Amino acid sequence: MELASARRVARLLGQLRPAALTWVSPVAASAKPRSFATQRRPNGLQLPFSKVLIANRGEIAVRIARACQEEGLTTVGIYAEEDNGSLHVQRVQEAIRVTSKNPGPIAPYLDVQSVVEAAKQTGAQAVHPGYGFLSESAEFAAACEAAGIVFIGPRPETIALLGDKVRARELAMSSNVPVLKGSPFLDSSQHARDFLASEGLPLPIIFKAAFGGGGRGMRLVRQDGELNEAFERCTSEAKTAFGNGSVFLEEFLDDARHIEVQVLADGQGGCAHLYERDCSVQLRNQKVVEVAPARIHPGLRARITDCAVRLLLNCNYRGVGTVEFMVAGGLDDPEARFVFMEVNPRIQVEHTITEEATDVDIVKTQLGIASGKKLDELGLPGGPGHAASTLRGFAIQARVSLAPGGGSEVSAYSEPSGEGVRVDAALYAGGKPSMHYDPLVGKLICYAPGEGDEAFQACRERTISALDSYVIDGVNTNKPVLRGILRHPEFIKNEVLLSFMARHGPTLAGSADAATSSSQASKPVSLKRQELSVSSPLEATVVQSCVQEGQEVEEGQLLVLLSAMKLETEVRSPHAGKVLKVSAVANKTVSAGEDLVVLDALVPEDGEGAAAETAAMASASRVRLVGSAMADATSVWYGKEDGVKPCQGPTSSSIRLPAPRHNDETFMKRTAHHTALLDLLNKRLQVVCGGGGEQSVEQHHARGKALPRERIKAVLDPGTDFLEFSALAANDLYDGMAHSAGIVTGVGLVHGKEVLFVANDATVKGGTYYPMTVSKHLRAQQIAMENKLPCVYLVDSGGAYLPLQDEVFPGRLHFGRIFYNQAQMSRRGLPQISAVLGSCTAGGAYVPAMSDENIIVKGNGTIFLGGPPLVKASTGEVVTAEELGGADVHTSKSGVADHYAENEPQALAICREVLAHVGEPTHPKHPEVEPEAPLFDPKDLLGIIPEDNSKALEVREIIARIVDGSRFHEFKHRFGTTLVCGFAHIHGYPVGIVANNGILFGESAQKGAHFVQLCGQRRIPLLFLQNITGFMVGKAYENGGIARDGAKMVNAVACVDVPKITVIIAGSHGAGNYGMCGRAFDPRFLFMWPNARIGVMGGSQAAEVLTTVKQAQLKRQGKPEMTEQQFSGAAILRGFLRFCLQELWLGGA
Repeated sequence: MELASARRVARLLGQLRPAALTWVSPVAASAKPRSFATQRRPNGLQLPFSKVLIANRGEIAVRIARACQEEGLTTVGIYAEEDNGSLHVQRVQEAIRVTSKNPGPIAPYLDVQSVVEAAKQTGAQAVHPGYGFLSESAEFAAACEAAGIVFIGPRPETIALLGDKVRARELAMSSNVPVLKGSPFLDSSQHARDFLASEGLPLPIIFKAAFGGGGRGMRLVRQDGELNEAFERCTSEAKTAFGNGSVFLEEFLDDARHIEVQVLADGQGGCAHLYERDCSVQLRNQKVVEVAPARIHPGLRARITDCAVRLLLNCNYRGVGTVEFMVAGGLDDPEARFVFMEVNPRIQVEHTITEEATDVDIVKTQLGIASGKKLDELGLPGGPGHAASTLRGFAIQARVSLAPGGGSEVSAYSEPSGEGVRVDAALYAGGKPSMHYDPLVGKLICYAPGEGDEAFQACRERTISALDSYVIDGVNTNKPVLRGILRHPEFIKNEVLLSFMARHGPTLAGSADAATSSSQASKPVSLKRQELSVSSPLEATVVQSCVQEGQEVEEGQLLVLLSAMKLETEVRSPHAGKVLKVSAVANKTVSAGEDLVVLDALVPEDGEGAAAETAAMASASRVRLVGSAMADATSVWYGKEDGVKPCQGPTSSSIRLPAPRHNDETFMKRTAHHTALLDLLNKRLQVVCGGGGEQSVEQHHARGKALPRERIKAVLDPGTDFLEFSALAANDLYDGMAHSAGIVTGVGLVHGKEVLFVANDATVKGGTYYPMTVSKHLRAQQIAMENKLPCVYLVDSGGAYLPLQDEVFPGRLHFGRIFYNQAQMSRRGLPQISAVLGSCTAGGAYVPAMSDENIIVKGNGTIFLGGPPLVKASTGEVVTAEELGGADVHTSKSGVADHYAENEPQALAICREVLAHVGEPTHPKHPEVEPEAPLFDPKDLLGIIPEDNSKALEVREIIARIVDGSRFHEFKHRFGTTLVCGFAHIHGYPVGIVANNGILFGESAQKGAHFVQLCGQRRIPLLFLQNITGFMVGKAYENGGIARDGAKMVNAVACVDVPKITVIIAGSHGAGNYGMCGRAFDPRFLFMWPNARIGVMGGSQAAEVLTTVKQAQLKRQGKPEMTEQQFSGAAILRGFLRFCLQELWLGGA
């Protein structure tokens, strides 16, 4: 089973935080408002409303307030508690704090009821939603209208139409607007494959969220092997970001441009455009630099703008909106192919450059249209080609965003000014930009009059100059990258494609520095020669010395490869220089701190000798990270210091790592190795999903019965996925005939709530309970109790498997424990629903009888303690199964069953109905911060994790690919460096991470115990990433008390009272398994990388230990000696993933 639903597992750890609406008195402006550079059209509006609530924050709220106040309107702002120091609160005449029943700083801005109530309380007659948050919520627009409040935007039904990406595509096609080939809603990755095959659509394709936008909920698929994961990730992200996991796919255009058209429509037959914008400079689907108008052939412009106007006329659009297109080929080609992407029914972040290029105030236009005015009345009738205005020049917008590192407070702030320069921002000196929200803090907009390339280049140079004079001190921003974009040859020559940032992102800051060095002299870094010893970070055996005396080495180059406890450790050069001496000799044992290599190194002039020495002796676990990252130009994104930076407010800086070398032979070899393992795993999963064999399945279906996974799918919310646990349980047990142990368990969404399912598979020995079936059922109930989940039993079982009754019936954790657990779950208020879809015999009858409600199917469903044969043998009574315990008996006579179903589909439909009314044992905690995708692609893990578990692995490479924004606040990073501990967020949820980065030493164990206790005190769930050969052994370490230090960590992990999840990424051996929360220490979930191993020790280590004893025994018996491979092979087999899954040690892979 692939772990596809990380967000769902994270939500299971949630807790409730209540909130309410609070009134706050008006806030006076503390700073002088900035006025518009010019008074644009339309002006002097006579509006039917006098007070506007701005349902947004930050710079767009400031922008809207300015336009409203120029028209004499009173403005009301809203803010979350964490946002009360933001500038938009000072720029409005009244402000009201909004909250939400859902916790977190974002939730108040998304709470429809709270925002509408705020408008009512303040007497606002109109609401402007801005962009983001509720701006594309049909529910919000309808709520405003129902409350008699003017919604400054499209009608609710229009927002709903255009928000449904599939329906929007259909609108485009009916409007004769070209679209990409695409699918309807997809309910599975197999559905996607079927669609591609039926349409003959080749890769690449892209999955998209059906409801949403802003660059989220999108996954590109270039290779067939990426399709399953891309579908799952897209669905999960769509559910997180937009509350709806529906997705569809489209063909993907390589080497395309993003061109969007600004359209105005009055909903009364008037529709015009304000030309287009080129938004092709994008980082992970988020726009960075935009240009208006695009440098485009007039013929191509006419074709695109005509399509945009026609499409919005066909849906009777009202308001301002943006129609987005992708253009394949050059913009100078009048016949270039273009296709419709989507409509954004709101104001855009980049509306500013259209205002500068056309001299039209788009916010005031929104106010006029919302008041019922026609475009003619606003002076924007739409002339030749439907243009509402003429072009007066070029405008460029550079989005200034926070970058990792720096402080939390703006110490100095000064905006550029002058002709053709505009800044829309929400910063001020002394302000503390919130890390809870979008990192965009300011928009620099520059304009230059004229036409052609000369005007564009003048605008570009003006933007660079203004950027240089834009002072934002105290926090880090992306200004160096913006400067690099503006100076890049592709940008200058109008050759930017959507792949631009992916290709050039890491070098843009460096290119900007190089470009400005001639005009802005900066002090060069002075280097000096210094003799530097590179020492061993631990006691180990030298595997290989990788350099020779006299050799020149680069910073980060591998010097020596060490091995300790069968784990290899790389020692890399901290600086460039020349090798003076090599002391490391292959197969020689070296002590911690012993010199390995002496360098004549080039170190910074201002570096102290002691500091350089310390850097050289840094643990090998950090040398690889530091050595390879310090020369990387991506430092502008990931901070300017080694490793990670301290936490800034609620979040942290991103981990600083080199970009993966996808064409590197090692990377490709590892990717191929792990892909092959995943293919084997998936093939095995396909087999077990087939149940008890073709004949059994045919007979099962012939009775009108579905397979367990089909039954579960029928109950789940359409289009959502199912997180199955232990699909390969009993994999090779019981002669390989008990696929999935004859029972399917897992978590899925029903009515938006997590529900745990336990579904018998009657095609596997009639659904009877093997020993492993009992264990799996009990494990599922444990998950329900730990995570407070409603439980659904889909019953179709003949009870205990009699040939193994001695292993099923009498013990404490045998069959009877199922009913003990049901009683305990009932005592704790956990809803339990049963659907009896087949046999329910003997003790199994207590499953539905002990449930809150149950459903039974006519004909197939039966419930009895003793079946007809037993009744006849005991009493002589002859009775049919239906007479003894059928649906009619139990719903009309005994009352054992609560709901009667004519057939199985009806029973499953009733199950869904029942679940709609069970309530929730606890309200799930919503994300603490807005979820972010990792900066580093998780797919790279296939090429990063070694195929040989004895090879060194930098665990920060793993962390950076699973945590939000690759942000990680590391704890004690200079102490106990073979254990990495720190705080992060995953899908917006807080988590403490404990990750092996080598052998556990006494210091590592002390650090781990401290951090685990800290997480317990702060009530933060723990994620353990295991790659452990054990605690360090040897005389020096035993004398140093490593047993005592290890015991402290084991004690802390055992006692910490927070949810724990463990993932074994390589090895899990020795007492390190205990300290890193192995199965015995009750992690709520335990998953394992396909290449990982579990055992008291590794296979080769076991062979060495056993050889001495076993070979002597064989020699005494006169038998031939066993080979080392024979010893290690058995140990490896029993620690291999497939064995661990069949024994139910894991939740999945």
